[in-house]
Amino acid sequence: MSFKEIKNKFSKYSLPTYTRVGPLFVKGKGSWLWDIDGKLYLDLFPGWGVSVLGHSHPKIAKVIGDQAKRLVHLPNNLFFKEQALLSEKISDLSFPSKVFFANSGAEAVESAIKFSRLFGAKKRHEIITMKNSFHGRTFGALSATGQKKYKDPFRPILPGFREASFNDFNDFVKKVTSKTVAVMLELIQGEGGVNIASKTYIKNIRDYCCKRSILFIVDEVQTGMGRTGKLFCYQDYKIIPDIMLLSKGLGAGFPISAMVVKREIADIIKPGMHASTFGGSPLATKVSYEVFNVIKRDKLLQNVKLKGDYLYKRLLELKLKFSFIKDVRVSGLMAGMELKLDSYPVFLKCLEQKLIVNSTQRNVLRIMPALNVTRKELDKGLAILENVFGGLKY
Repeated sequence: MSFKEIKNKFSKYSLPTYTRVGPLFVKGKGSWLWDIDGKLYLDLFPGWGVSVLGHSHPKIAKVIGDQAKRLVHLPNNLFFKEQALLSEKISDLSFPSKVFFANSGAEAVESAIKFSRLFGAKKRHEIITMKNSFHGRTFGALSATGQKKYKDPFRPILPGFREASFNDFNDFVKKVTSKTVAVMLELIQGEGGVNIASKTYIKNIRDYCCKRSILFIVDEVQTGMGRTGKLFCYQDYKIIPDIMLLSKGLGAGFPISAMVVKREIADIIKPGMHASTFGGSPLATKVSYEVFNVIKRDKLLQNVKLKGDYLYKRLLELKLKFSFIKDVRVSGLMAGMELKLDSYPVFLKCLEQKLIVNSTQRNVLRIMPALNVTRKELDKGLAILENVFGGLKY
């Protein structure tokens, strides 16, 4: 079947919720993609940051095949070991906790919203979120998201959310009321433009929440699973959240998410109060367990630190060379370049030269490569990016 025929089928049968670009991709391995014509593309934004081990990692492919032959799905009112073992793994590697599994980051956010309502015991229900945040597209997650462009077409949104300015502790305090039950934030706003929370800001909020029995919820859908050089980003801030939300890299391409709740408060939720038909299946949890194994076995956290430092150095060099680069923000292998011009045409020009990056917030280029990316792959990608920058008119 030709590429033209495939495109026509998308046009005829798929809801137009995405702006699709580029060639027809048919194969992936590591940081590389092949199109239908056999042309090779370097992917430095694999799966929107989902594919933390790159495309078609052999260990993950093997686990999927082996587990699919054994047991794919069971309902959550039955016992199976794969989910229990993953829950234990997450708790051991983060903080003493209990875990609820779902399928996407937005579902994890929805779970946290419901848990917060329970914690508030019908006396408190408001959640403070941050301007420029992104928490998902389901209705509760959308209502929590601090960006008008996503919410305006679907108003009226759900009540009970108050927005504070990111990295502004005083503004956060001003938004607290007698109804405040939780604060939910990203330690690094990804879709918001790779905005990094300061350590003082996070410590102040954490201390404030502890004194007033306000839940501190960290959305680590993007930053979790080694992205910043720690297994979980909150570990860089030397705090412990009440709830942590995971997805994206948790399955390295396989759909899974988790709400991780501090053990001492976990049992306020009772059987029947929340559920997920597909969440935490034997297949999904077996895959996720192996992701943790690969990260440890291949020493990927060390690689993230080394390659992240190198990427930051090289991006700063580009900033010195091109006056239209306004700022460079990097944490591990999560990088954003804020430009003084529209970033989407830059993304398209990179794609033409067989490099995949990402454009967000109209003027930010995002680079979030696989955790096992090599220096040679980074050099190739940065050379293409420099060539694209050199051809821009500014």
